[in-house]
Order: sequence, then C-alpha cells, then structure tokens
Amino acid sequence: MATRKDIPVHRKAPKDEGVSLSRRPVTVGALVAAGISVALIGVLGRVAQLQCRPPMLVGELVDSQRSREPLLGRRGNLTDRHGRIIAATEVLPRLFVDSLLIEDFNTFSEQVGYRLGYDPAWVEQQLAQRPGSRYIVIDKQLDAQRQVKLASLKLPGLSTEDALVRRYPLGTTAGSIIGFIGAEGQGMEGAELAFEKKLCGKPGSLRYWRDASARPLWVDHSGYQPPIDGQPVRLSIDIVIQSLAEEAIADACREFLSPEGQVIVMQPHTGEVLAMASYPSFSPDAIAKMTPEDQRRRNRCVTDAFEPGSTFKPFIWSTATQAGAARPEENIDCTTSGVYATSFGRRLRDAHANGLQTWEGVLVKSSNIGMAIVGQRMGIDPMYRAVRAFGFGRITGAGLPGENPGLVTPRKKWSLYTITSVPMGQEIAVTPIQLARGFCAFANGGLLVHPTIVARDPNDVRDQLAVRERVLTPAVAACTRDVLRRVITEGTGRKAEIPAYSIFGKTGTAQVPDKNHRGYLDGQYVGAFVCGAPYEDPQIVVAVVVHITNKSKGYYGGIVAAPAAARIVEQTLRYLGVTPRPTPGDTTLVRHDAATSRNFAE
Repeated sequence: MATRKDIPVHRKAPKDEGVSLSRRPVTVGALVAAGISVALIGVLGRVAQLQCRPPMLVGELVDSQRSREPLLGRRGNLTDRHGRIIAATEVLPRLFVDSLLIEDFNTFSEQVGYRLGYDPAWVEQQLAQRPGSRYIVIDKQLDAQRQVKLASLKLPGLSTEDALVRRYPLGTTAGSIIGFIGAEGQGMEGAELAFEKKLCGKPGSLRYWRDASARPLWVDHSGYQPPIDGQPVRLSIDIVIQSLAEEAIADACREFLSPEGQVIVMQPHTGEVLAMASYPSFSPDAIAKMTPEDQRRRNRCVTDAFEPGSTFKPFIWSTATQAGAARPEENIDCTTSGVYATSFGRRLRDAHANGLQTWEGVLVKSSNIGMAIVGQRMGIDPMYRAVRAFGFGRITGAGLPGENPGLVTPRKKWSLYTITSVPMGQEIAVTPIQLARGFCAFANGGLLVHPTIVARDPNDVRDQLAVRERVLTPAVAACTRDVLRRVITEGTGRKAEIPAYSIFGKTGTAQVPDKNHRGYLDGQYVGAFVCGAPYEDPQIVVAVVVHITNKSKGYYGGIVAAPAAARIVEQTLRYLGVTPRPTPGDTTLVRHDAATSRNFAE
C-alpha cells in the first residue's frame, strides 16, 4: 500500500517564472539581431571608408584592377579636287616588348631578330638601353609579312597594340603642299598644319574592371567615350596637273643646272590652285631623315620671295595705261644707244637698243627705259597704289602656313629712284603665288582673285566668285592681254609658242640680290615666265621660276622658264579637255585697243 510520501505532489509554478521562460527566445533573437545590425553597420562603415578614404595599399590594389583603354580617332583624309587620296590614316599593329617578362635577353633578341627579320644586335641594344621597361617599341608599323610571322611566334614579353599611321601614297608628289605630321600625330607643315583643327580626330576611351590575370570582368558603361574621326579636306590641287608641273620644273632645273625652281598653276576665275610644285621635292614619309634646315620641307611657292624682273612690267604697264599716263599707240623714245639718263642722274640700260617704240612695243620688247620713262610720269602715289592693288606686299591668304608677304618698300621711303626701279621689277620682291595671282587679272577681265588651296564648291555662286576687288577695267585687261600675246609672237617669249594653244605671257630675268651687301651677286640670275592660255578664253595661269641657273647653259627667263611653262600649258589644257586650235597658224589675235582705247579710264 502506497504511502503519502510516494505520491507525487504537483505544485503550481509562480506566475512570474512562467513569463520569463516564454520570453527567453525573443530576448535571444533580439540580441542576435542587434549584434547582426551592429556588424552590418560596421561593414557599411568600412565600405564607406574604403570608398571615400581607403588606405594606400587598398587604393593601389583597387586601382590595379581597373583599366582604361584608349580608343583611337582617325585623322581625316586629304584628297585632291577629284577625291583622289593624297594622305590617309590606317590602323597598323605596333610591336613592343615587356622586358620584365624576358628571362634571357640574348636568346630573346636572336629569336625575334631571325624570325621577324630584325638585326638581333639592334634588338638587344634596345632592350639594354631601357632595363626594366615594360614598353619598348621594336617596330612602329608592323607590315603584313611580319604580322604573319608574328602569329606563329609565341614569345613571352612580345606583344602588339593598334596604332594610327599616316600614309602618303603618292610619295614625293605634292609633298611640299601636304606637309607632314609630328610624332604625336599633329600637323607640322603644309596642309597638315593648315587644316589641323578639321583633320585632327578626337580620341575616346573605355573603362572596365579586370581580374588578377588582367582578364576583363565587366565594362563601366558610364566610362565609355566614343572616338571622333577627323573630317576630310578636299584640296583644289589636281594630282594629274601637279605631276605634270613637277616633272616639267624638275627637267628644267636639271637641264640648266639650277638648284631650285617653282611652278604655280591657277584657275584665273576662281583663284583655285591646281598645282604648286617645288624642286627639289620631298616625300612626307622621309621627314624623319631630314634636318629642320632642309629647304625641301618648305613650300617655296608661298614662303620664298624673289625679285620678279620684267615679269612685273605688265602690272605697271596696265595701270599706267588705265591712269592715262601713256596711250598704247603713243611713241616712247627708248634711245638708239640703249642707255638712258634720268633727270636725277640714274643711268638705265636695255639688253638691246630699242629706239622709238610705241607704248605697246615697250612691253613687247621689255624695255627698261620705256617703263622708267612712263613710271616717272605716273608719280609715286599712283604707282604705290597700283602695286598694292595687285596684292603685292601682303599675303594672298591661300590657306598655307608660312606665307611670305613679299617686299614692297614703305610709301614714306619711295623716291624718284624707286619709281624707275619698280616698273622693271627691281626694289620689290614677290612670291610665285603672288605673281600668278596678279596675272590672273589679265585673264579674267581685271579682277583680283582670292587664291585658295581648298576646292571651291561648284554649287555655291559666292564661293565661285570669290574676288577681292576690281583692279583693271575689262577694256584695259583685254588690251594688256593683247600685248602679252604679242610678247609670245614678236618678243622675248617666242620659245613659249606652241601650235595647239595660243599663249599670252611675259618673261623676266632678274639678278639675285646680295643679302650681305648692297647690290647684286655677280653672274647669278632668276629666270621667270608667267602666262595664261588659251588667249581667246583663258582657263589657266602658269608661273614658272628657275633660280640661279648655270650661265653657260642659259639664264634668260625666255630660255629657262618659258619652254617649261609652254609644256605645262599644253599638257594641262589637253588633260582638261580644252579643244586645240584647228590650224598651226595663229589667227586668233583680236585687237582691242582701237575699240576700247577711249574707255581705258572707265
């Protein structure tokens, strides 16, 4: 029988003890949550610290995992007036070496040299000069043949990257016009410099993250900046006419043993330069081998001035005629002795005694005496204004860098001596482009055109009629052209006469000034010839200048420059499709003076 003490007694727990037992999980959960929250806040704080003010070591590690890839913007093309490429940019691989990945320089140099065609000793020298460098360029422009060989050559430390390379496919043709670019891809001379802002492309960039093995992980889209290619520039040059001009001036200089010569071919109605040739020429690709003093780097058609000699006479002759200082049919006593003494004691000479000549005959025979006599009639102010009106003494604004304004004596320094010198092309200096530009007025009815090296828009009337001012009346311009035609048929320009086209022009022979002393260098001359054609409807103006020829070979402009100009005229007009004259004889000369002499001052 069970006793009392064996029977379990169930006691009721206190009320507060039951409550504490039921709240324990909640309390523990709250404490855990609070701990996690504190930890998260700590993590967020640490993240903020790493984002805003990371320790130096951490910052360097983060930066090492982020890359920025430059994206290349191509330089714009240069083309001739018909869109033919004369300068372009292409992408080629650049071969470089990371020297830190090379174990044995000697073995590496031999493998690279023999497999890719480089001198192993040269490769090793490049590596030795920059020990520890991770970027040593071996070849700036890896050609196609080496690219094929490189694909099978697996060498640690040898790699390539894309690089922009400027190409000049025409070699030396138009080299002085094109110019060249520098090591950083910027224009340094010629059209490359003149149109730098338009040609220059703008690089872009791409930012991305990479892993420890330099493999891209993802792209930062906000960090993408696309590159912008440069704009193309269409020049006024016709590459065919340019080639004809360069060949002609090179042949003339070689024949007469001249160290240099220049040619300008210009469209007289628009001022567009169709050709601008200098001898000797150069290739923009060879600029690295040339010194800064090498004259071939310059476009001497715009940078170099010379005394024009008798090629300057038409400008004074026409303005004197327009001003009424002389009439075309008026007789001028050029003396039978060929020597003339001015009222102030200066003695002037002609190459040949011309005696009594009409004012027209003075230009046809190229009489210094006749020009000086009428020059004194004009006076200082009218002659100075005439010289300036034709654009001499200031740049033409053709659009090429380094243009020389030439030399015109300041008005306050003009004297009686000056007004007898300038009419025969002395005491003044001009550039070939200035000479051609001024001569255009005789071909286009008396307008001073604005020369340009950029092709004009044929659909823009304002662009096609880009002129500065009228310098001659149409009547005087036509009369002057008549007389200049006679220079070819009767005067000093006979060697420029060709059967196919009637040429009008003027020869000139000038002594070379002594730069160190007053006066001229003995036995050194510049032979020049400037002309237009066809006489009936002028389409081109050509100026040829040949410097310091061998005197025994010839030095007169009519001998050294006129034949080259005639050759350029004939080849250019045939190329342009201008119909030749039907017969060898010249029956095209139409006299304008009789009909228009009464209106010269209009």
